[in-house]
Amino acid sequence: MSYNAGTISTEYHDPTIYVANNRAVFELDASKEGYLPNMRLLNLGMSQAAGVNAQYNRLQGALALIKSIRLMDGRTELSALRQPREYLAFQNQLRSNADNKSSASWEKRNQLGMEIFASNEKLKHVYDYPVTTDDPSTTSTAYLDLREVFPILNALPVLPTSVFKNLKIEITFFSGLTDQVSTNTSRVNTTVRPILAVDSVEDPRLLDPLVKALKERGGRWNEIETDRFSVNARAAEVAGTRQNTQAQSMGYIGKRVERLLLVKSLQNSAEAVNGVEQMGYGNAGSQALLRQQTQIRLNGKNVMPGFNGITKPNERLAIVSDEYGPSSAYPGSVFYKWSNGDELVDWNAVGATDQPLTGKAFGGALSYDAIRIGARVADLAISLSREFDADPGSATTAPASTNLALTVHMYAEVDKAIAVRPDGSYRIVYA
Repeated sequence: MSYNAGTISTEYHDPTIYVANNRAVFELDASKEGYLPNMRLLNLGMSQAAGVNAQYNRLQGALALIKSIRLMDGRTELSALRQPREYLAFQNQLRSNADNKSSASWEKRNQLGMEIFASNEKLKHVYDYPVTTDDPSTTSTAYLDLREVFPILNALPVLPTSVFKNLKIEITFFSGLTDQVSTNTSRVNTTVRPILAVDSVEDPRLLDPLVKALKERGGRWNEIETDRFSVNARAAEVAGTRQNTQAQSMGYIGKRVERLLLVKSLQNSAEAVNGVEQMGYGNAGSQALLRQQTQIRLNGKNVMPGFNGITKPNERLAIVSDEYGPSSAYPGSVFYKWSNGDELVDWNAVGATDQPLTGKAFGGALSYDAIRIGARVADLAISLSREFDADPGSATTAPASTNLALTVHMYAEVDKAIAVRPDGSYRIVYA
């Protein structure tokens, strides 16, 4: 296929429906022969009130604005990502430090990727952070490859309109001050009108072999499906007292699950705010817990080694790295309330006007749990244990997350498949 020969053309679509701070809907032209799966969302961002500039969430970047996103064919849901912010935050740090430093942090408008800062010889995100302005034409906006949120796009060679006759993308946005899309939660924001970039195939001679392959082989992919459970808050207890939480997941029964990711978030996101300023990554990452133990029981058998499962922070990090690859972890990213990071890392962005940040704000902010299931689920139970910390934490550095109420978000890769009949009709099923 060739762009130069005119067989492929890039189109830029404004949303057919757009309500600022609420939703955007993109509808693709059914008169085109087909579309390539490399769809991109551009101009994702927000503007703010005149006279104030702020940063996007330091981990999520402008992706913090997305509340839900779906790929539809009329009323048929092809792919969707619910509760996307925690998952996209994980994906943001799931890149090498070099990748984030060089390009990804610019594309997503986050502050990941460090290098040695010459003035103090500490690690630092040395570039000026992208700021929001009161002008939609000058405010910083982000780029998102939609294959990151719609895994089906990685499985299909093309989306022919003879099969998918009413393609559209639906996005809903966060907008409230408590949603913490900005590092300053007092600044009123307004979403910018996003743009969808797609490549359409104009030549039927190039499209026909791809459509034939789609009809003969269909497609198979790992859809990201969510579930969650709660961990109750703890009143004053003796230091070292252990709390055990047992949860039964009903969302994956009967489905084949590959990898499973657990993200531990504060139920009250205000606990991660000092006044109006986010501490560190706010509530965007995954909270470390004091002497956490995690065990997963699948179909009556323990998945993780030993009776208590994973008991050490670096064990937890090693499994995440083994399953998902390199990340932009930094010293103390998996250790509960680890404050020694100030000796190694300068956390304050160049040119920042917000309050100074300390290592405690980032200590234990990227403590994810992951495991490979690789089986069909008949029963899935999660056991999570943590110790009480007599230190209540600080209102200016970091909360005692091990004592607070948590929501544990579960993101599982669930096998799905599409079968296309000769007449162009299709069926999406769990594989």
